[in-house]
Amino acid sequence: MMKYLSMVAICGVAACGDTTSSSGSFSAGAQPQGAVQAYFQGYPDALFEGGEAVCSGPGQMVVRPNPNEVRCESLPDPASAAALILEYNGTVENLPRFVIAFTGQSDQTGYLVTADSYIRVPGRDGQIQQLRFPDDRIAAEFTALLKTAGGRPL
Repeated sequence: MMKYLSMVAICGVAACGDTTSSSGSFSAGAQPQGAVQAYFQGYPDALFEGGEAVCSGPGQMVVRPNPNEVRCESLPDPASAAALILEYNGTVENLPRFVIAFTGQSDQTGYLVTADSYIRVPGRDGQIQQLRFPDDRIAAEFTALLKTAGGRPL
């Protein structure tokens, strides 16, 4: 999926498709454009552990800021990084990253998980942009993954 996300990002930077941009993170329950959500009966241990386990390629890093969130952050190839930095007023001190994130929150009926993908571009001004390239194929992959992990997609 990461290679496909890279291709979508390059196409978006080259104005090949529709892009949405945001400047902050989204909480579970507030579904960003292109994200997919599913309910689980309980805490989805296997999903979060699996998200960490598959994030082991070159240039990939697991970020686990709390027990309810896991992100796989990947460095783009140099040409894509340069294009993103130039197009979105980024910085070379903090490079853009492709991000696949699973964020969860418990509620009265179970546990809501949001699967999301975006490109994070730190700006020279200190702001962080989250670029989204909504794609039906990525949404379908997220839906299948959440279903396989025991979730009920919304």
